[in-house]
Amino acid sequence: MAIDYNSNITSTNIPSKRGSSIPRVISDVVDFSSTTNANGDTFDVLPLPANSLVLAAGCDVLTADGAGNSGTISVGDSVDGDQYVAAATVAAAGQMTTLDANYAYSSADAIRLTIGTGAIDAKVRVWACVISLDDGATLSDTDSQTSTFA
Repeated sequence: MAIDYNSNITSTNIPSKRGSSIPRVISDVVDFSSTTNANGDTFDVLPLPANSLVLAAGCDVLTADGAGNSGTISVGDSVDGDQYVAAATVAAAGQMTTLDANYAYSSADAIRLTIGTGAIDAKVRVWACVISLDDGATLSDTDSQTSTFA
């Protein structure tokens, strides 16, 4: 049975302060040797606030997998489990190949890791380059038009 894990990180990684429309890199390290995991388990690692644009996301293998199960991980979200990185082995340290797939989120979501094939014990850094599309929640859907058209 697959288990869904959630990070305790909050979306304050993308501050709603002046300059929040500047692209920011958010990241966190996940050490799979410190948790039980199996094929199909998901880990919501980096929360994304509504109205965010992820320019790119990926995973850097810091410590290679030694579990011997040929396990893989994918980097995606709740809608598409491999939105950013298709199932890739974590048998060697280094940056995983990212897909050219920027994506705009109209509602809150999270960058999600999905375990494939079998349990892993690798340590990885998950990262995303994110920009706020509503200036850090200072703009709203009820804003009025400020331009006129002739």
